[in-house]
Amino acid sequence: MFRCARIQGLDTIEGLLLFGREHFYIVDSFTLLKSREIRDIASLPEGSHEPIVPSTSPRTSQEQHACSKFHYDEIREVHQRRYLLQPIALEIFSSDGRNYLLALPRKLRNKTYQRLLMVCTGLADNAQQSVEGQRRSASVEQAGGLFSSIIGETSVTHRWVRGEISNFQYLMHLNTLAGRSYNDLMQYPIFPWVLADYASEELDLVSPATFRDLSKPMGAQTPDRLEQFAKRYREWDDPSGETPPYHYGTHYSSAMIVSSYLVRMEPFTQHFLRLQGGHFDLADRMFHSMKEAWHSASRNNMADVKELIPEFFYLPEFLVNSNRFDLGKFNVAIYTVLIFRIIPLCITTVITI
Repeated sequence: MFRCARIQGLDTIEGLLLFGREHFYIVDSFTLLKSREIRDIASLPEGSHEPIVPSTSPRTSQEQHACSKFHYDEIREVHQRRYLLQPIALEIFSSDGRNYLLALPRKLRNKTYQRLLMVCTGLADNAQQSVEGQRRSASVEQAGGLFSSIIGETSVTHRWVRGEISNFQYLMHLNTLAGRSYNDLMQYPIFPWVLADYASEELDLVSPATFRDLSKPMGAQTPDRLEQFAKRYREWDDPSGETPPYHYGTHYSSAMIVSSYLVRMEPFTQHFLRLQGGHFDLADRMFHSMKEAWHSASRNNMADVKELIPEFFYLPEFLVNSNRFDLGKFNVAIYTVLIFRIIPLCITTVITI
C-alpha cells in the first residue's frame, strides 16, 4: 500500500494505491498515517495532513471516495515521470484506454515502479505499440537512453525518416519521451505552428511564405523580432544582480496557454477560470482568431512565444462555443476548419466566417 496523488489537469486528488492478488486499486481521498492507520483525509484536523504535492483544489468536508480498479493483465505500459520538475511520478496506460498520472513520495517512486513491473504481466515491450515509440528496456531518464531513443538506428526518428510513422505519431512520441502528458497541464504535449498564412482564401502550398520556419523558434520568426530579443539580452541590467540576462520572459507552453486554447470545452473552461481568478478575460485578449494568435506569437507581442497543442490537428470541436459561454463579441463567430492533407504533411488551419 502506497500513498499517491492522482494528477488530473490542475487538480491533484490524493489517495492510496493498493496491490491485490489480481488487481491494483487507486482509492481517492484516503491517506496512510505514519502509524499505518488509514484515514479519510477530510476527517483530519486542518493543518495536520501534509500532502504529497501542493494542491490548488479547495478542500471540502465531503470528498468523493472514487475507486479505480485495474487488472494486472490490462496494464500495457508504466513510465517514470517528473511532476513539478521532480522525479516523483509514474504514468500508467491500460488496454481499455485509461491513463493515470500518479505522484508518489519521492523515496517510494522507484519502489512502486519496480512493484508494478513485477506484477503487471501484460506490459508491452514493442516499439511499434509503445506510446513512447521505443522498447520498455530503454531508459529515457538517463541522458544516453534518451539520446539513443531519439536518434539511434532503432529510434523513433529513424522510423519516421523511413516513413514507418506519420508526422503526428512522431511528434506524439517525442512529447511522450520528453515526459509530457495530457494529464498535466503544466507539461501538456506541444505541437508547432505549421502555417504562416491565415489571410489568403486559397493557400499556395508551393510557396515557402505559406509556412512557418520550423528551423527557428517563435521568437525568431522575423529578423526584427529576433533583434528585439537579442537587444533585450545585450542591454539587460538588473541592479540587484538576482536576474541574469534572458531572451524570453515567457514559455512556449504553460497551463494558462493550454487552458486558453481549450477554454470553450470542459473541463478546461473551469481550469481557465481558476487561473483567471474566477472570470473570463476581456474578449480581445482571449483566443478568438488563428490569424491574430499567429501574429501575436510570431511577431507582434514580445511576451508571446507560444506554440500549439495536438488538438489543433484532430479536434476541431474545441473551436466551437457549444456550451454558449459568454466569451464576448469576438468569440461568438462560427469556426470552419479546413484540413489539408499532404502526404506526409498534415496541416490544419482555421478561419472565421
